[in-house]
Amino acid sequence: MKLLYWDIDGTLLNTGRAGLHAIEEVFHTLKGADVPVPRIAAGGRTDNYICQQLLYKANGVMPTDEEVNAFCRGYEKGLLKWLKIKKDESVVFAPVRDVLEFFDHQPEYKQLLLTGNSVYGARMKLDFFGLSQYFDFEHSGFACNFYYRDDLARHARAIADKAWGDAVEEVYVIGDTPYDIQCGKAIGAKTVSVATGHYSQAQLADCKPWLLLAELPKPEKFLALLKG
Repeated sequence: MKLLYWDIDGTLLNTGRAGLHAIEEVFHTLKGADVPVPRIAAGGRTDNYICQQLLYKANGVMPTDEEVNAFCRGYEKGLLKWLKIKKDESVVFAPVRDVLEFFDHQPEYKQLLLTGNSVYGARMKLDFFGLSQYFDFEHSGFACNFYYRDDLARHARAIADKAWGDAVEEVYVIGDTPYDIQCGKAIGAKTVSVATGHYSQAQLADCKPWLLLAELPKPEKFLALLKG
């Protein structure tokens, strides 16, 4: 068995910044419409970390886990609205649908998620774009209570080890940011980096992924690359 852990945003699709708009809406509800949203580097970070840092920079005090959780749940309540608003600006990258469909019929591969979203946020995005059916949510990795991607990756790998043990032959982490590469290495995975997000190929190359791609290739070529 070979595990393909997929990131969502910037790797499979682009929501037209729907998630950030939903987060900013919650921030303004909490802090006031005229209060500027602090600038943070969100790419590759977990939702928990993003919400934590926004509150910290706005208040000067590190928020509690309960405050972060409330912020995240508020963001998720507004996410579907923003996905609909930004639909014309969003895109599922070509040939993502073909690749996911192809590997769905490869019995030696299992497609999982390794995302900074919560399970609720991840399913909402993938349902909206018609991609949920390709993934095993039960054994995937989500932000849950984790702030850092390495921690959620280790948790996901522990879930896989408990479920399948020695049957797991290879593990791949596919993402578009340095944090995807970093967390993949933290669990001993082969890291596949695609420059379809906010990071250039040169920036990703500095992190030394196992495989670096300008974009996701067609299914047969991608399979050949994974097999080396």
